[in-house]
Amino acid sequence: MGTITERLKANGKPSFTVQIRKKKNGKVILNLVETFASEQAAKSWLKRREDALKKPGGLERAVKAKTRKSVADCISDYIDASPEGFGKSKSQMLSYFQRLDFGASAIEDLLARDFVKIAMELLSGLQARPVDPQRDTPAHYTFKPRKPQTVNGYMVTLGTLIRFGGPICGVTMPRAEFEEAMRTLQHQKIVTKSAQRTRRPTLYELDLLMNHFVNGYRKNPRMVPMHKIVPAAIFETHRQGAILSQTWEDFDLENEEITIRNMKHPRQTQGNDMTLSIQQEARAIIESMPRTEDRIFPYNSDVVSRRFTDACKLLGIEDLHFHDLRHEGISRLFEMGLTIPQVAQISGHQSWQCLKRYTQIKQRGDKYDGWKWWDLVTAPL
Repeated sequence: MGTITERLKANGKPSFTVQIRKKKNGKVILNLVETFASEQAAKSWLKRREDALKKPGGLERAVKAKTRKSVADCISDYIDASPEGFGKSKSQMLSYFQRLDFGASAIEDLLARDFVKIAMELLSGLQARPVDPQRDTPAHYTFKPRKPQTVNGYMVTLGTLIRFGGPICGVTMPRAEFEEAMRTLQHQKIVTKSAQRTRRPTLYELDLLMNHFVNGYRKNPRMVPMHKIVPAAIFETHRQGAILSQTWEDFDLENEEITIRNMKHPRQTQGNDMTLSIQQEARAIIESMPRTEDRIFPYNSDVVSRRFTDACKLLGIEDLHFHDLRHEGISRLFEMGLTIPQVAQISGHQSWQCLKRYTQIKQRGDKYDGWKWWDLVTAPL
């Protein structure tokens, strides 16, 4: 007999997880798990599956289906076959699918409704088993709703497996079923593309942030020097990951260049090293850092993100992301009159199409000329 477990979502509404386990000679030979929004739906699914298992050959057929390649198996094959690996976001999403109950599904048996169902569950905030078994507590499974843009990212990542993983995994992928599901999800706006951000910090907001970070560092010099990292993000015009991974060997003072290792790219990140020009402001910030470690900014990315987010919340700065600092820096270059090729040689963009979103010209000239924080920003740490 199967079991039904009730859990509460973040909004207080219940969800019902059904589990059917069958043993033979003391060994589990079948483990089926599904989650439903209503107890009635859970009971109905449980009855249908148990009735099917009781039919002649029903258990054998179910066991055989479970021994076919699962979504999790195919993800492992897909990852192992990539000579360059994948970026952090894609790897995390693929791992997430592996740790969901969805990961145990036989991939060749998936129908359009199965893809729609997993997308709806992601939207509602379904949580996968944690990577660390020590964190596998009931509190971990509290539903944390996601935005349609986030769900779209997960489904697009799953789609790469469905579209290209067949020959690698040795199975016939349900491509038509997946495409049909995506059309439905888009129509229902369960998945949507992210809108291009145009948010830039104002000088007043930067004053608030710089004052907060400078005072914090003066009180505790062991803290991450965010008053260095924030302007570095603006004047280097690179992503947080690129800034925090730069080494002193990557910095060429004589030629005023810096090499970005594995620069993020839609199709090829690993091995995509780019040597780019560096502005005098960014160079001055880098030179002010102590050469005590291999990395110029030897700090943890999660800590930097958290400090920035917490500061914005404390200071009442709304809807400002760390990545918006890059937007600010690139838009500033256009405001200063630099050409597209000149900006691309600093930012690393490889097409005008990618740079178009940064051309919101709010003024002419350099608004950071005479910036009151320069002496602190470029002072030796």
